[in-house]
Amino acid sequence: MKKINKQQPSQEFTDFVKSKRPTDWKDCDGEVKRQAKEYILLEEQDLLCGYTEIYIDNEDCHIDHYVKRSLDNRLCFDWKNLIVAVNDEDFGAKYKDNGGNNIKSLAEYNDILNPVNDDGNDYFQYSLNGEINPIETLNSKGIDKSDNTIKVFNLNHNSLKTRRADLSKIIIGLRNGGLKDDEILGCLEKSGFYSFTNYILENY
Repeated sequence: MKKINKQQPSQEFTDFVKSKRPTDWKDCDGEVKRQAKEYILLEEQDLLCGYTEIYIDNEDCHIDHYVKRSLDNRLCFDWKNLIVAVNDEDFGAKYKDNGGNNIKSLAEYNDILNPVNDDGNDYFQYSLNGEINPIETLNSKGIDKSDNTIKVFNLNHNSLKTRRADLSKIIIGLRNGGLKDDEILGCLEKSGFYSFTNYILENY
């Protein structure tokens, strides 16, 4: 979960909210949503899903409200609450909202990471088999927050673990082939899982 450095909202989004004063997400113009999604992906998230770090190169993604609207609609048009995520019911944004460990109250957001405020590198460690776990040296509160985040977003779903494990094999293979770390990063620019890739390069 790479930290997202939020920028100022896109001009189209700002102008729409200022002029229309919408109160519901469905009132937001479709073109404004499309432009906002593209802006967030390109300028803030480096074409990565804000939760899973899957590389997004198509339209199969959406703008997620980190704090879901049913719990606090006041944040509906708060730019810092908008994160682009892949469309998948098994992990990520949709699992956060509807999955087996879904968020049910505002208080529960205090128990998970927010990629706008928190850096996953401070909380997660990875294995070559693609598994993500809390950093062992964290205090108990940090371990709980890390573990809860993994569960709420289902970050150890088999699909994600397999993709990360396959990527680790490629990384090791490229290194054994003589490539330097910066060259490996260049080769894997569109492979996603940026935090995982950097962790493997630094620790294996």
